[in-house]
Amino acid sequence: MSEDDQAPRRTRVTERFTRVPIFAMYLEDDEVARILAISDEISVRGDSEIFGPGEENDGFYIIIKGRVNIDLPSERGGRTTIATLSNRSVFGEMSFLRGDRKRSAWAHATEPTVLTKVRGDAFREMLEKGDVAAYKVIYNFAQLIAARLRRVEDELLDTLDELGPKRRERKLAELQEFRQKLFKEWSF
Repeated sequence: MSEDDQAPRRTRVTERFTRVPIFAMYLEDDEVARILAISDEISVRGDSEIFGPGEENDGFYIIIKGRVNIDLPSERGGRTTIATLSNRSVFGEMSFLRGDRKRSAWAHATEPTVLTKVRGDAFREMLEKGDVAAYKVIYNFAQLIAARLRRVEDELLDTLDELGPKRRERKLAELQEFRQKLFKEWSF
């Protein structure tokens, strides 16, 4: 197949990924193509584990088609599902962005699922070389995580509303104290 014949296919693939939140904002088609060049497509059977706690962190994933549960270890030794993700969702980015070498959660396909895995070593290399596409993805991750944090805060406030006025005020004061510590004591 000539390079001219491959161009329409690359464009279709690139267009599909421009609807993925981490690529949708600020990335040009050629930048999306550079990220996809360091990615692999993976098919996973339903009821299959993609990764688990303690496993080596080797990149992040984008769901093309299917469903994935993200589970954290519970205090009683089991699992607690914290998210169910579907098409165009990204997962595995938290430990990747923190630079953790090991995963802290399970990712489990609940149905036949097609994923794109962005290889972590190649993405880090793009960052080290100063590739703007990689920095734009990181910026988009920051926006995605900020939106998630806002939803968690909203859920927390809804939960506090169920406690009753006195307990709610006490818990809000504790939360405010925690926030102040975060903003004053964290060094970036």
